Amino acid sequence: MTIEAEVDKLTTGCRILAEQSILDAYGHLSARMPDTPNLMIIPRQMPPALVTPDDFIVMDFDGNVVEGRGTPNQEWPIHACVLKARADVNCVLHSHSMWSRIWGLAKVKLRGVLAGQSYEWNEGLAVYRDAGLIRNLDRGNKVVQVLGQASAMLLRGHGDVVVGRDVSATVLRSITLRDNAEVLHHAVALGDVDYWDKEEAAPWIEAPASGAGGGVQVGPVANRAWEYYEARIDGRLRKLLGQ
Repeated sequence: MTIEAEVDKLTTGCRILAEQSILDAYGHLSARMPDTPNLMIIPRQMPPALVTPDDFIVMDFDGNVVEGRGTPNQEWPIHACVLKARADVNCVLHSHSMWSRIWGLAKVKLRGVLAGQSYEWNEGLAVYRDAGLIRNLDRGNKVVQVLGQASAMLLRGHGDVVVGRDVSATVLRSITLRDNAEVLHHAVALGDVDYWDKEEAAPWIEAPASGAGGGVQVGPVANRAWEYYEARIDGRLRKLLGQ
């Protein structure tokens, strides 16, 4: 994939996440630079919902801007440290999703209860508990330690970090994380939850359960989901519905 194609995919991803109320004025979506694994593409400091292809910069993992114009997001270390530590990850999202903020403060763990996530997040998402923005490499590396080999984590009262093998996998996983959190919230409100154990949940898995692949949708299923969310932002769905 060329850098232009990756930037276009990131722009679409930001639009989808904004339409889904996962990104707004804050948060950021990044990707590893194609064919240059020690560089990353990330929007400059601006509302992610408003990004265009001209708003991306290329940075190294020490925080130096090597291409493009603009000030980096303050929390660029989240992306740099995860991409440096995880060769299986090519895209990183940090969002302030409401449901992630809620579960990052809850005493009950956010566990997977929907389809593949019931296996992937069976023991519950880890939580980074420190206060303050993640504006330096020490804090970024602590995020990496909390994330481990998982595909998502929560930041206490702050939001989440979601990773994937590519942009579409990360975006779709973030939507699933939001849906899983909301469903579990309502299930907990009804009383005891009938959680899947890992053996029960294993048949849901369509991809390796560890790392950036996880239980996220793959192949034609993922392509169909991406096409649907893309149609929501480019007007095709509204046109088909006669709106």
